[in-house]
Amino acid sequence: MRFFVLRRSYLIGFLLAASLITGMATGLGLFYRLVYILALVIVLGYAWNWLSLRSLTVVVDRRTRRITVGDPVREHITVNNTSALPRPVIEVEDLSELPGFTTGNAMSMLPGGSITWTSSGTARRRGVYTMGPVVARNTDPFGLFRRELTFPYTDTVVVYPRAYDLPGFRVPSANLSGDSSLKRRTHDLTPHASSVREYAPGDALSRVHWNSTARVGKLMSKEFDEGHASDVWIAVDLHRDVQAGQLEDSTDEYAVSVAASLAKRFLTEGMPVGMIVYGTEKVLLGADTGPGQMDRILESLARSESEGLVPIGDALSEDEALWSHHTTLVVVTSSPRPEWVGALEQLARRRVKVASVLVDGRSFGGFYDSLQSLSNLESAGIPTYVVSSGDDISTALSQMHRGAGVVQPIGRVADAVGAKASTRQGGHGQ
Repeated sequence: MRFFVLRRSYLIGFLLAASLITGMATGLGLFYRLVYILALVIVLGYAWNWLSLRSLTVVVDRRTRRITVGDPVREHITVNNTSALPRPVIEVEDLSELPGFTTGNAMSMLPGGSITWTSSGTARRRGVYTMGPVVARNTDPFGLFRRELTFPYTDTVVVYPRAYDLPGFRVPSANLSGDSSLKRRTHDLTPHASSVREYAPGDALSRVHWNSTARVGKLMSKEFDEGHASDVWIAVDLHRDVQAGQLEDSTDEYAVSVAASLAKRFLTEGMPVGMIVYGTEKVLLGADTGPGQMDRILESLARSESEGLVPIGDALSEDEALWSHHTTLVVVTSSPRPEWVGALEQLARRRVKVASVLVDGRSFGGFYDSLQSLSNLESAGIPTYVVSSGDDISTALSQMHRGAGVVQPIGRVADAVGAKASTRQGGHGQ
């Protein structure tokens, strides 16, 4: 509990001292009676303020722990007056860190009364936030003192970026044997057993599925899928110098939402997905499949802050050993610098399939033009999507940026990049 002396109390104290000195100097009883009145006001104000919060209890019910940007946030607050005295004015506020979420209420309470209300808001930015504590405030009727009582009801809320469906986005194929966005039957043994069939002469014993054999009473062999021979990596640029906008309408918020949407797209197809986030700290998630990988990606994006110190071009050059010809790399950035395009070209020469999603910083109120990189991307033959402020991400990522006036399927453009890289290598070799 904290106690504050308001400015008006200093005025009362000054009048009290002046009345006492004047009464002692003149001997007039009027000034002594004024001293008694002012002293009584101070005592009553302090006692009122102290008693008003002494028998107050607060109960907070929060059921939100993990949500997505744009989802509602709600909490129920109940205030109980367990005293036999009324409470003329009580202010109750939740000191939440969640952007865009404020809750407060001023009320009068009868003896033994109880008041419940629901506060609601909208999650406007990814991150990890603390809800609470709850503070109750009271001021005496004379406005001399204020007292605060803190109820340490705190909870942690994780806000994930929103992941959209991307039916029109095509992954650049790594063009490896067995690589595909579809699974196909194969006679070879692979880690991807999909079904069983009746045993055929010539099937090796390693193909026999003994559980099914025991259940049906005859030999059954396993059927295999080719699966995927390549993986997809998503690199997210959260360098602090290339960000613009605020809350949900900002370049970094769009970038992490794009990254989450891409991860959702590829993981739904059963492809291994890895992610590297260049934020305040570099976060590296190795390529993996399944719902657990999506959860890890969302958690990492939610906790990454857009205060990175390493430009995306330098970061890609430092980490180029992570990717090989087995890899498809998609870079999400709003950087106008040409260095990162050069880094992608270098990766393409090493037969890494590359693509980019360019977030237009100027459309978010930035001073730089992110689209300056488009000409370099087009000349390098790198498939590029452009996302601007207010765009629907699903729509923006359904069609590549129109550079030379012809929009090719992203897989074909990726093949062109590989062919171009091979030609350049051949030229250098000569």
